[in-house]
Amino acid sequence: MKIAVISDTHLGFSEKNARKDEALNNALEAFSLAIENNADLILLPGDVFDSKIPSLETWSKVFYLFNLSRKAKKPEIKILQEGRELDFDGIPVIAIHGTHEIRTKDFRNPLEVLQSAGFLFYIHANYLIAEKDSEKVAIHGFGGVPEQKALDVLKVYNPQPLPDTKNIFLMHQSIKEFLPTDDEMAVTISMSNLPKDFDLVINGHLHWFAEKLFEGGRLLMPGSTIVTQMKKFESEKQKGIVLINSLTMLTAFLPLSKQRKLFYEKISFNEAFPDEILSKFREKIQSFLSENSSDLIPLIRIRLKGTLAKGLTQADVDLQKVLQEFEGKAIFSIQKDFSSDSFKKKIQELRELHKTKKSVSALGIELLVKNLSETAFDSAFDVRRFFELLAEEDVDKAIAFLEKKEEK
Repeated sequence: MKIAVISDTHLGFSEKNARKDEALNNALEAFSLAIENNADLILLPGDVFDSKIPSLETWSKVFYLFNLSRKAKKPEIKILQEGRELDFDGIPVIAIHGTHEIRTKDFRNPLEVLQSAGFLFYIHANYLIAEKDSEKVAIHGFGGVPEQKALDVLKVYNPQPLPDTKNIFLMHQSIKEFLPTDDEMAVTISMSNLPKDFDLVINGHLHWFAEKLFEGGRLLMPGSTIVTQMKKFESEKQKGIVLINSLTMLTAFLPLSKQRKLFYEKISFNEAFPDEILSKFREKIQSFLSENSSDLIPLIRIRLKGTLAKGLTQADVDLQKVLQEFEGKAIFSIQKDFSSDSFKKKIQELRELHKTKKSVSALGIELLVKNLSETAFDSAFDVRRFFELLAEEDVDKAIAFLEKKEEK
């Protein structure tokens, strides 16, 4: 059977600015590619949505998108759960939740809503079997969990491949070998921790395409269908979908035809004057614009770093006049790093937080974990559940939850 993998569509991303329709348009092309290539099954390894509580505007676009697969020609395939055949229309879709969609057991995540509406099959810490003719493929799912607990939860789950069946493991976590940090709040899983003896391990979350062999298996990272953070890896890789031939487990990457180009550059200076910096800055932007072959205006990420001539401060380097020259021709993310040592340290701390791709709520949870560690509450206390009850303003239930823990 043909299996299409479409990861990290981030529907709802930037819905209130100039890129508001980009996530939907890219996802529409991704689904269309799967359909045009006669996919029997579509897999979604998390972060279908950009938010765990999507807006009504996003929901409207999502229903339109999933109608593509539901109204497509139904392949000769069965989806089985514990021996029971499940009903579906069109091309079946199997999904796990990502880190953007995590909710506690008190609340439904958006993928559970899509499952209730008949658009997909949602799995977490379990599996479904896809059967076509005499071929069976087991799809095991491990949705995103908080990074600091990911390795422990994976060990408890301890997924095992089924005998006489092809086995694919879906997950959505950071992996140490692909990130520039060893912070256990940001990443706990390394390639040596990945489940062994599966025919393929597919990991969402990381937004660039990659394939790697590891002891006991093969890892596929399909990448995202949209750039949400302007990282160097994403400037070097195309966005697209992956097709898998389940008999051979060979993969094929199919790029999206319409994707916004990301340009990324670091420019270093030594005891420079503003005129020199502005001149090189302008030249680099002009060079990027001349290289852009897409109909969409590009994303341009430039980092300016180094030292300034004696007596100058970062405030003396005013980039606004140059950026105004190119207004409407690109979407910019510019970083200046010509500051004092103390200020550099503060900026670096903010960058480390940015690298973890954590939301304000995720940072709030970390702070709560830290504070609770100094109290009588032990590590078994479910901080995420308590935090989400507070976030949903369900104060009575949160108090009852605390009282129950105190009694224990």
